[in-house]
Amino acid sequence: MTTTIKVSDETKQLLDMLQAKMTLAFRKKKPLSELIDDITRIALRHEDELLQTKKSPEKAAPNNISRMVKTDAGTADDYIYVED
Repeated sequence: MTTTIKVSDETKQLLDMLQAKMTLAFRKKKPLSELIDDITRIALRHEDELLQTKKSPEKAAPNNISRMVKTDAGTADDYIYVED
């Protein structure tokens, strides 16, 4: 069974680069579907790492918010409404 998926242009470019590197390494072009199969199997072996939630430093609220910190309304929302 096959399924069509949509990915961003950036992700498609990264997959193409990985496919090219593998082609050079193995001297044989691997179809994109097989590449994604391999990536999925590797991801499942590292499932614990994948499931750990890591907050990006830009979105994480500072440890102590001081009144002395200058900010604007847009930045304040980033500190108050942090997604978990």
